[in-house]
Amino acid sequence: IKWAATDEEILYYSLKKSALKPAENSPHTVYEYGPGLRLFFRDHALSDRIGFVYSGWEADKAAADFIGHLKNIRAAVIDRIENTVVPIIMDGENAWEYFPNDGHDFLKELYRRLNDDPEIQTVTMTEAAENVTPRQLPALYAGSWINHNFRIWIGHPEDNAAWGLLSKARKTLVQFEKDNPEYDRKKIAAAWRQIYIAEGSDWCWWYGDEHRGSDNEEFDRIFRRHLTAVYNYLGLDVPFEFLNPIYRSDMAPKATLPDMLLTPTIDGYHTHFYEWAGAGTFDCLAGGGAMHRVDRYISKIYFAYDHDRLYICLDFVSRGGLELIGQLSFLLTFFTPQTKLVRLHIDKDQTTGGEAGKFRYCLGDVLEVAVERTFLWPDGYGPLGFTVTVLDGEENLETQPEGEPVKLDVYKQNKELFWPS
Repeated sequence: IKWAATDEEILYYSLKKSALKPAENSPHTVYEYGPGLRLFFRDHALSDRIGFVYSGWEADKAAADFIGHLKNIRAAVIDRIENTVVPIIMDGENAWEYFPNDGHDFLKELYRRLNDDPEIQTVTMTEAAENVTPRQLPALYAGSWINHNFRIWIGHPEDNAAWGLLSKARKTLVQFEKDNPEYDRKKIAAAWRQIYIAEGSDWCWWYGDEHRGSDNEEFDRIFRRHLTAVYNYLGLDVPFEFLNPIYRSDMAPKATLPDMLLTPTIDGYHTHFYEWAGAGTFDCLAGGGAMHRVDRYISKIYFAYDHDRLYICLDFVSRGGLELIGQLSFLLTFFTPQTKLVRLHIDKDQTTGGEAGKFRYCLGDVLEVAVERTFLWPDGYGPLGFTVTVLDGEENLETQPEGEPVKLDVYKQNKELFWPS
């Protein structure tokens, strides 16, 4: 292995572990860990702008914005880093289908600008690893490029159960192969293929409380099917625990927190699949007690923020159900810790309770709302709780959450992800 790459947050914590000062270092160069392993730490913000933001922009505007960010990085580090390297590694690898013309217009304009700019040179990771003198990194922090930890894939009871079954199946195969050296090699190879498929970590992306969707049960069945196939190829009885579902819908939480900065398009529609990917979510239909409400309107709440605004999106049980409400409005209640009320009058297309210019919203298939952070806090950041209420005139039809409000911490405005406090 000549080089490896991960997120810039891993560098930050690696520097702290190495007793080095993050402020005196930068993710925008090449590092070396151990004998000859070059390390790259992706620019989180720029990578995600391609993966999740630029699909809603005009090609020339998006390309110009990208080049502008590169210029700003160069100006900030050129005096202390001889060879500035900005690794761009996309997490949203399926983004192109959401770009106009599958991203061709954007990429053509971006590559043209990169090629024409005398201060920018495009290189591969291998070229950078071979030609840039690296900085030494004494210690490397263990974690993924999501929140610099492994929480998505390990720790939850469902994750632990999945890894446990995989371990048991693998050990069974290893021991069987030792005990039966004359066994059909094609069947042994087929059994190993099932193990390798099950070892893909993203099976556990869907286990646990971070990512709940309509296909979790099916993913669970497919994962366990690969493991039971190991026993079938070996002619062994499948242990009973492999037949029990790992995924438990009753363990699904009602809220998860944002894990990245987002800037959605406020147009009243899920513009593309990744528009709200990484947002916090509150599942209004999950859990609940013995009583079941029939008159539900909101099915799911998404919430996220970027450096300037807080964003909220409401999915509905039935968009047609809202059309039956004569004087439809939505009441947003914010706790910052002061209580602030903002009412969105859909039937009148106006807002009350908010400062002029501080709110934007649009109701289409979904309701999307943008709130200036300075409306919520003078400094633009702090702890936040909020609820959403559906009103017909002055009648409260539904408030979500029904108990405690959604709670999150909105971090300091313009805070760089690379330098968390």
